[in-house]
Amino acid sequence: MFEINGKYENRKGKYTVLEINDPKMLVRFDDGTEAELRIELQARIWENIAAEIEAKEAKKITRAASGVSTNQHFIQCISLPDVEELTFPGWPEKVIIARRPGDVETVKKGDRVIIYLIEPQVFYAVATITSDPVEKNPKDFFYNIEQEQAYFFSFDIDAEAQSMETAVSIDAVELESYPKLAKMRLEADAYLKMSEDDFELLAELLTEVTEDDDEDEEEDEEDFEEDIED
Repeated sequence: MFEINGKYENRKGKYTVLEINDPKMLVRFDDGTEAELRIELQARIWENIAAEIEAKEAKKITRAASGVSTNQHFIQCISLPDVEELTFPGWPEKVIIARRPGDVETVKKGDRVIIYLIEPQVFYAVATITSDPVEKNPKDFFYNIEQEQAYFFSFDIDAEAQSMETAVSIDAVELESYPKLAKMRLEADAYLKMSEDDFELLAELLTEVTEDDDEDEEEDEEDFEEDIED
């Protein structure tokens, strides 16, 4: 399977095969480090990665051929210094602001958004944009900014964590679109375009959290009703 000077990949990264001395081989990773790896183990890893790449490419081709919606996917960065009060401007009214001209022009009705809280570094909710941008007074939605007018999108909440403990930490996921998101200097209310695969990963995690929260609430209600009956 492996050849000298052949390029392959494992979970650490891409590498080039320098020497093959069965059952091991000497490789050099793209960052310049070298390592001796077991051929049998690396063969299984490479087969799995190659299958994942092939599946992704097939998925893209299928979408293009079937004319699937071309809605975009974004991370919207929200500043929330005080995490004790898990609320922020516009959220109760189901509107999110677009303060940068580029975002007003880029984000469209039907686009999907992951809400990311900058200070605690957690993904909080999944939302769908339901309107084109509308100009409003930010103070109508309790924004404490100097602008007298700003653009806002209405949205529907698809999934939402109920607490900081159930939100998805940046440390719990690996995003191909932003592998160093935790170290980036992020601008509040900015929209970061992301891949659909990254979006689906986060949306699935947040949906699972929401479903777990709902089940816990139902169990609490059932226990409460049983206590009353007793």
